Amino acid sequence: MSEWIQELFVTIFGSHSWLATIIISMIPIVELRGAIPFGSATAFWGDDALSLGESLLYSLIGSTLVCIILTFLFWPIFKWLKSTKTFKKLAFWVERKLNRNAEGIEKKTQSEKDANKIKWLKIIGIFGFVAIPLPLTGVWTGTCLALFIGLNKKQTMATVMLGNVVAGLLMTMISYFFKDNTMIVFYAFFILLGVFVVYEVIKSLIRKHKNKKENTVSKTAEKESEMVEQTENQPENEK
Repeated sequence: MSEWIQELFVTIFGSHSWLATIIISMIPIVELRGAIPFGSATAFWGDDALSLGESLLYSLIGSTLVCIILTFLFWPIFKWLKSTKTFKKLAFWVERKLNRNAEGIEKKTQSEKDANKIKWLKIIGIFGFVAIPLPLTGVWTGTCLALFIGLNKKQTMATVMLGNVVAGLLMTMISYFFKDNTMIVFYAFFILLGVFVVYEVIKSLIRKHKNKKENTVSKTAEKESEMVEQTENQPENEK
């Protein structure tokens, strides 16, 4: 990490690496996955670096707060965004992203008719989504996704928090193998995040191009169909 960023954090937080870890764990995308190696990095904090256990604890505190707050505020904020002219496009973008993430979980429930089994399949799906410590699968996305597919508040918080604990333990184990230089894990996380973002952008562009092509073909077919209908409906003497 560049020196100016290090100086910025030291200026803001001083020796309070625990506070920085809590705040980092609350930031979307970075979350607990980036906060654990960050808080325990001696290369960054020196003697003020947290132990891996402490870093896990403070990261869980921050990300759990996000889960609780988001569980109660997601739907009110989402509905408000949809009702505004300024943020309506953002709301629909979020809705499209959640729909795509929900597809995999919803497919597993299509063959089930028992409401209780459907609920548990959704819970397992959300748990697995959050528990895998990859970028864009953390508490922020997991909580919104759980509510979006119909889990209630208690189910959402319990499932996301449990998945987050597992993700935290996995990140702690990974960081342990690089305990002499946990910043490697921190950098690797952001490299992986960059790969994910590029992949999502490329996938989005391909989908947009495909949809545009399908719409063009559809419009052409409609015009041809209209022309055929008009020709068939013409009186004999006009043909």
